[in-house]
Amino acid sequence: MIRLACMDDLNEIWKLRCETKELLNMRHIDQWQYENPSIETFRNDILSQEFYVFVDGNDLKGMMAVRSGIEETYNVIYDGAWRLDVPYLTIHRLAVKRDLLGQDIAHQLMKYSDEIAKQKNIHYMRIDTHQDNRYAIKLFQNHGYVLCGWIKLNQNKGDINRLAFDKIL
Repeated sequence: MIRLACMDDLNEIWKLRCETKELLNMRHIDQWQYENPSIETFRNDILSQEFYVFVDGNDLKGMMAVRSGIEETYNVIYDGAWRLDVPYLTIHRLAVKRDLLGQDIAHQLMKYSDEIAKQKNIHYMRIDTHQDNRYAIKLFQNHGYVLCGWIKLNQNKGDINRLAFDKIL
């Protein structure tokens, strides 16, 4: 079941963030390796009612933020262009427990993000990932996302370039 996260979920969300950081590091992907996303980021997502968890009973298996409004790092895109200049939702912080990868949880979260967009009457989505994160790239493309170029993150450490994708619903 996918539902809005609540503050009671924050410890499990943070554990999944730490596990995901380790997995990405093991795969030599320079993503989530520094202070972002921070626990404060997750707290703000929850308070904004824009963070979702995939749960089975009390077991948190996956998570994602589906944010509305302007994503500042998307204001400038390199070697391409966004396909539309209309209101959009952005998916961030998508993660699944390591021992559950390949069990369709990420796919269900991605499908759910489309439903959120439809409920909000928004027909355009954006998402980004590190160029070496081939699993995320394949997931996005399997869900109809198109590579539009690349963006730069607002951080001072590591590789700040991210592939930028969009989807028209």
